[in-house]
Amino acid sequence: MSENRRDFLKGAGASVAATLLLGESAKAAGHKENSVELPPWRYGTGSFAEDTVLMFRGNPTHTFYGTGPVPDAPKLKWKFRTSVIRNTVRGTPMIWTGTGWTGTAVKLGNYVFVGSVGGYVYAFEAISGKMIWKLRGGGMFKGSLCAYDNKLYIGNTDNLLRCIDAATGRTLWRHDTGRDLDSSPCVVDNRLYIAGENGYARCLSPQTGKLIWKTFMGGIGPGTRLGSNGSETSPAIADGDYYAVNYHGVMHCIDTKTGHIKWKTQTGDDTDASPVVSGDFIYAAAEEKSSYLFSFARADGREVWRYGGNKRGYWSTPAVVGDRIYVGGDDNKLHCVDAGSGKAVWTFQTGQAIWSSPCVVDGKVIFGSRDAHLYIIDAKTGTLIWKHRVDGRIISSPCVVDGTIWIGTATGWFYCFGK
Repeated sequence: MSENRRDFLKGAGASVAATLLLGESAKAAGHKENSVELPPWRYGTGSFAEDTVLMFRGNPTHTFYGTGPVPDAPKLKWKFRTSVIRNTVRGTPMIWTGTGWTGTAVKLGNYVFVGSVGGYVYAFEAISGKMIWKLRGGGMFKGSLCAYDNKLYIGNTDNLLRCIDAATGRTLWRHDTGRDLDSSPCVVDNRLYIAGENGYARCLSPQTGKLIWKTFMGGIGPGTRLGSNGSETSPAIADGDYYAVNYHGVMHCIDTKTGHIKWKTQTGDDTDASPVVSGDFIYAAAEEKSSYLFSFARADGREVWRYGGNKRGYWSTPAVVGDRIYVGGDDNKLHCVDAGSGKAVWTFQTGQAIWSSPCVVDGKVIFGSRDAHLYIIDAKTGTLIWKHRVDGRIISSPCVVDGTIWIGTATGWFYCFGK
């Protein structure tokens, strides 16, 4: 599984970015000058809100998962077939499509926006599914969008972080990071933060893209592979601290004002899943060579506990709700863990690995699996409430607003389920 993951990333980063030079405007993408009608920005100086999802995991600590009520048996409202990229990896023809890992959509006003592995960012009417505009990049959009001040921010395998006008789909600025960007950005106090596969943590101006600071976190060198190095986590920000983990399993705590490293700690292996901050602790889950969910003390990075329960690794970012943690495993199980002790509460079995990061809304856990199903299970007991078969494996994470669920598959379709 890990080799498939790294082949995916290598193919995306090395081959696609080298062979495609695509347009940078909605007009260049071959469609009319359409635009969405957005209300004035009302969410202050950050990319997070209490009534909608504006970034991966909802807020900078990765602890907001959407709003309900979530129906027990959602109905399919609409679906959309996304574009494809065709290329060759090591002599083998490949097709890349759908939404990637982490691939979460964001909802702003009456519209939902999502990036695709097929090379586009899309704007849809949230309820009808009508496409308003699409922006074509130079490679794959695999990570999650971030919305701030009616602009959209997203990385690409062409090494560029883009700022896009959410109304028109036009690129406002680009920042070249030097390597792939699976990391998803967030904005806190009018500063944009992101990690990247060139090994740097970055802080930029969201208005201009001007670099404020960058700090080398490593994860590049002997033993690393193109397409799976540096830092693929989406940084967590809390109380002036930036947290991200690199390919070698080194978590960094960085001062958001200065970019200076405060402390480091070890997860023991490549950690693509993003850290989550809750209270005095930070939680992180590593891959197969150190297949644990960890709790660390925020003050100094000291390990508090580690949960095993899975020998195949984690690519799913944990969800922390109250005294419980929910995380998908490459062992085909969703794990519920006690946040205080690190002991198992329950597990839920699916047919294949779970890379989708679960959302916990209205007492329900919503997530996708590589077994081509979208699941809703009871957060307290772990019992199945509903599942729906889609067209292919899900590695993306859901966007849940007012009980409506938007999620894509890795085989080309983007879905909306609701009441």
